[in-house]
Amino acid sequence: MSREKGRLRAYLRGNAFLRNVLTLMSGTALAQLLVLAVTPVLTRFYTKTEWGLLGTFASVVAIIVAIATLKYDMAVMLPESDDAAKSLTRVARWVSFTLCVVATVVIILIAPWVADLINAPAIAPWLALAGISAFTLTEIAILGYWLNRKSKYKVIATNRVLQSGTTAASQLALGFVKPLGVGGLIVGTILGQVVSVFALRKKTPELREGPKPPLSDHMRLMRRYRNMPLFNAPTALIDAVRMNGINLLIAAVSVSTFGQFSVAWRLVEVPAALISAALAQVFFQHFSVVERGHMLKSVVSSIKKSALVGVVPFALVWVLSPWLFPIVLGPGWDDAGYFAQALVPWLFMNLITSPISTIFVVTERQQISLIFSILYTAVPFAIILLLRDSIMTAVFVMGGAMALMLCVYIVVAIVVARRFDRQPTPDGA
Repeated sequence: MSREKGRLRAYLRGNAFLRNVLTLMSGTALAQLLVLAVTPVLTRFYTKTEWGLLGTFASVVAIIVAIATLKYDMAVMLPESDDAAKSLTRVARWVSFTLCVVATVVIILIAPWVADLINAPAIAPWLALAGISAFTLTEIAILGYWLNRKSKYKVIATNRVLQSGTTAASQLALGFVKPLGVGGLIVGTILGQVVSVFALRKKTPELREGPKPPLSDHMRLMRRYRNMPLFNAPTALIDAVRMNGINLLIAAVSVSTFGQFSVAWRLVEVPAALISAALAQVFFQHFSVVERGHMLKSVVSSIKKSALVGVVPFALVWVLSPWLFPIVLGPGWDDAGYFAQALVPWLFMNLITSPISTIFVVTERQQISLIFSILYTAVPFAIILLLRDSIMTAVFVMGGAMALMLCVYIVVAIVVARRFDRQPTPDGA
């Protein structure tokens, strides 16, 4: 046994990619175990309507986060110089701060309208916190890209556990304060984010050291990576509007039904998203240094590895969720199990495609990703609007349609990788 362990350690030492993926996924797995463990308790503290209101709040936050940095945070991975990357973290932070302040003012003005739209006046006062939540999430993303650049995957993994643990503990504690209602879920979420930011900043003192570059340097970098706000930011906004627009459309039909959907999403999509994010972070770092002639091989490898990671867990969710969810979550949560089953085809394909999505950034073909995102957004909106009389049917149809579209996305990514490999290396690259 000790000999086998020694061989495994030696293999991992010699395989940096696998070691990095396992490091991130171990942190992700532990973070999600905390979420899975605490959710059955939380569903007994908070009503289905309150879960629906949390989902509404989270949807508003996600739309802000999508464009808050104008995607300059992703550019942190790209420069050869660490000094340039540090400057980009500052650019992303100031852009985020400015846009989150503007978003807060706008949200305060439209909060009554949003509350009326979903017939839930209880959410109106809490929406004012959306800007704060968005800023903390963008700060986590900025620091995460820097740590990814420096291959500090253990720090990223540990921080995810810290954030999940703080959020879970806070929501449980606040669940005893009944007058707070949905506020317990929202405040607990923000507390987890704030603790995560402080922990990451403590681990990245180098970002606050050294002389501050002049404004002209920041402007030069913003021009150099102008494709980020021109193409990546709109793509991210469209992606956010797609998923969170789906949430808001369901909430407009029934907040309670949306509560069931959002808990199913929390238990199935969030773990899958964090696993795919772990894969995407490592593959982004890998793709950013891949030489021409090797990109297609890397993309195909990513597809195969992601599929292997997801096939068994998603098969189990498909088979078990309809009868397991009501047992775990408590009486009245039957629909959540069927929603989880309906989401499986889409989320499995999303796990496969998420890591290769960064190829459009690395190859500077963001416009292709933007066009696909527009089509990818129109389809679920059309399905939900046409089938709004039966949200369950709509979600099953949507899950299948989105999975088929992601199959097309894989083909497009392979074509882009093949063309990238065939092109000569540009001067000054």
